[in-house]
Amino acid sequence: MKIYSRIIVIIICMISVGINPSQAQKLPLDPQLTTGKLANGFTYYVRKNISHKKRVIMYLANKSGSILEKDSQRGLAHFIEHMSFNGTKHFPLSSLVDFLEKAGVRFGADLNAYTSFDETVYQLPLPLDKPGMLVSGLQVLRDWAQEATLDQSEIDKERGVILEEKRQRSGLQQRIQMQTFPFLVNHSKYADREPIGTEEVLKNFNYEDIHSFYRDWYRPDLQAIIVVGDIDVKETVEKIKSMFSDLKVGDSPKERTHYAIELSGKNQFFTVTDDEAPGTNMQITIKFPHKNLITHADYLELVKRNLFNLLLSNRLRSISQKNAGSYLFASAGLNALISNVDAFSILLSVKPGTLEKGFGALWSEINKIKTIGFDNSELETAKSGYLAQLQAMVSLGDKKESALYAQEYVRLFAQDEASPGQDKEAQLAEAYLATISLAHMTQMARTYITDTNRDVFIVAPTSAKSSLPDENDLNNWFSKFGTSISSSKDVKADIPAHNHDVPLLAAIPDKGKIISTTKIKDLDLTEYRLSNGVRVLVKPTEFRNDEINFVAFSPGGSSLYSDRDFRAAEFSATMAISSGAGDFSADLLREKLIGKQISVYPYLSERNEGISGTSNGRDLEIALQLTHLYFTKPRIDTAAFNTIINRSKAAIASQVNSGEKIFSDSLNALLSSNHLRRKQITIEEINQIDPQKVYQIYKERFGNAANFTFIFVGNIDPEKLKPLIERYIGSLPTKNKTEKTRNLGVEIPRGVIKKTINSGSADKSLVQLTFSGDNPGSAENNLELRAIKFVLGIRMNQRLREKESGVYSPQVGLNLGRKETPRFTLSIQFSCAPANVDKLINAALEEISLLKTNGIPKDDLDKFKAEEKVFYKNQISSNAFWLAYLSGQIQQDEPFSEILNYNSLLDALTTEKLTESFNKYVDGKNLIQFVLKPQIDAAKK
Repeated sequence: MKIYSRIIVIIICMISVGINPSQAQKLPLDPQLTTGKLANGFTYYVRKNISHKKRVIMYLANKSGSILEKDSQRGLAHFIEHMSFNGTKHFPLSSLVDFLEKAGVRFGADLNAYTSFDETVYQLPLPLDKPGMLVSGLQVLRDWAQEATLDQSEIDKERGVILEEKRQRSGLQQRIQMQTFPFLVNHSKYADREPIGTEEVLKNFNYEDIHSFYRDWYRPDLQAIIVVGDIDVKETVEKIKSMFSDLKVGDSPKERTHYAIELSGKNQFFTVTDDEAPGTNMQITIKFPHKNLITHADYLELVKRNLFNLLLSNRLRSISQKNAGSYLFASAGLNALISNVDAFSILLSVKPGTLEKGFGALWSEINKIKTIGFDNSELETAKSGYLAQLQAMVSLGDKKESALYAQEYVRLFAQDEASPGQDKEAQLAEAYLATISLAHMTQMARTYITDTNRDVFIVAPTSAKSSLPDENDLNNWFSKFGTSISSSKDVKADIPAHNHDVPLLAAIPDKGKIISTTKIKDLDLTEYRLSNGVRVLVKPTEFRNDEINFVAFSPGGSSLYSDRDFRAAEFSATMAISSGAGDFSADLLREKLIGKQISVYPYLSERNEGISGTSNGRDLEIALQLTHLYFTKPRIDTAAFNTIINRSKAAIASQVNSGEKIFSDSLNALLSSNHLRRKQITIEEINQIDPQKVYQIYKERFGNAANFTFIFVGNIDPEKLKPLIERYIGSLPTKNKTEKTRNLGVEIPRGVIKKTINSGSADKSLVQLTFSGDNPGSAENNLELRAIKFVLGIRMNQRLREKESGVYSPQVGLNLGRKETPRFTLSIQFSCAPANVDKLINAALEEISLLKTNGIPKDDLDKFKAEEKVFYKNQISSNAFWLAYLSGQIQQDEPFSEILNYNSLLDALTTEKLTESFNKYVDGKNLIQFVLKPQIDAAKK
């Protein structure tokens, strides 16, 4: 899309989209949104959206969070969020979760909530297939608004759950945050109001403390309901009015104070060292006042910020290889921070002992931007990228997800952020974008990159403490590497040359031919066989207005290579991506594709190799040209590859054997019978990788397309796609040779194994119980195993969380196995207090024993069926689902028609059959019990 530069064109453009010359004018509200306020102050936002038929999402937003807590209430805003699921007036105790699960709503995944400093938000997605579901959903939100029961016995049970949630978060990141966050918020009230609360309050608060918070802050003048979905707007508004008008504000409502972070103009410096810190990292945060998005002037400023961030990201990417010897990772940008504060933030990661060198390289580049800015080519490139993002947003049309609308309206209510609608935003952004010059971007840098209100945090291993700078050293570094620059020579040297007019393919390849066409009508699927042996499947859909996803794959992958060479194979796709393709380096290729909605990347896994891509209809031919290049003209850029190798080695060297890492590594080793292919790569192995060998393997895997299958799913016109298939896929070179994935013999050990390791300093244990067995792999068997996983999830949550109050979120995982290794694994994992490990393991095993003895409850099976049907209905309306399903069926050698029988298989599943399968699969004969306990726990013994 053309970027207008002449002033007359700008004025015409602004008039055409209805932009008032007065920048103080408020942004309009999306005309598709119906909003209003009841007499009691309760606000509603209602919008019809048919992206998913017979489905709605509802939010209840409260302008109340942890910032409003008294000292005796720290953590209770979040506690109330939990209690809202443990009993309300119309849904006592656990009946709310029970009711919603029977409707097919997944607790935690669909049904959820969050508490932040300034707001608490509940979300409820509902299927509307059954009459009355909309009213039932509104009743749930009505109860959440003011009628949670806050039963004393339920409160006491929930104490343990939230304490375990707090324990689950404990570890390195929490220790770092506890030290740095108070500085980040300038020791304001936010520093003492972490939503999770304090252990002392959670254990000991009085019932009146939680009731008083609920009375004070859960009131209609601080609340809003958001309803988006396949609904009748007028009818929904009337129901809201009838159900929410009687909410009470109270006789003497407290003033809702809005707390702010004072910007004092001072700089702060803080160093954190920790035995488990992986490597040396620096964060620079330069704070400035937040500006709400209300007026046209605010929107222009937002467009400038977004454009500046694109320019900055592109610049740092362009110099990343040049600075590979100076730092491992660097990023920077303008972003919202918290409350009334935004920030220009920089993140820097370096090798041990090289912080000054890394800081110098990055800060020198930041200073170049501040001093002399960007150049015209960079600006035009960034504008093209911005316009492509706008086009992608507009192309969603009526297929935009309801949840995205709902989240936008939460910000409208809680933060007073304007919501003009995606079409209007795109019009405004495109018009304003044309008015932005290099001078604007330089001014942005000089406005936000300042030497006041600057926080610098350094996080490093304890062993590196003596080599870290103090505040005086750091100030000297800022002076040393912040010297003014008067020439743009250095800047231009870092920017890749433009190549917009150079074609991606030097020569268009000769066409192949489609030699056979097969229609699979039940799935609206067409299969083509090409003259070079390649198989192509095409499924047209209307799930997205302008989205095409595709994948190409062939069996083999790294499994075909020896133990000596498989590491080189693992790096082959990374090498191809970092090197570019054809006549284009990776940087030039990235520049070439700016402004296009294209993503094409090769990959190589253990089982296969392939290409993964997305595009819109306009750019599909370019995407296929790039795919052709990755097959026929891969590049080897030794310098780029060495950068990846060196950064990989540095990342490994900086790893610290924390308790969680040792648990994960040891568990992986045990579950794979200590197989070489499941071990983490070592520096020694990386040192042995020869880039020429990597390049050779890539060409071997992609040099013969005969065994490849391509799948296209999306808004495709098959007749327009056929010539592109013939041209760019039918012309791929092939040989009379096919290969299969090799069985590497990676298998979970049989029998009963119990192992405990002691590591880490956090007062936390991790537990995993893994059952395994043979899986015949039929559709019926796989469905039974998924149902067993679901039932175990319910039972573990009810027993370990609700009854024992010993865990926060028990997880149940399932791996069905592959055709080469047809063994399933079914795992139960949770974190808990070290003292409770044995009790909770016994409780989990007892629950399994009860299921064996008493059978699978019908209620649990009914919930599984309801959830599966809702999930199935949503999934089959997704391009990503069909791409994964079709490729999975081919790789597992299963028929495409399996999905057509899914609902009938589901309906045929009985409690008797599932109980029989449960006893067969979870028989306890193959069970691995793996436990992590802290090192300090072992020392006590």
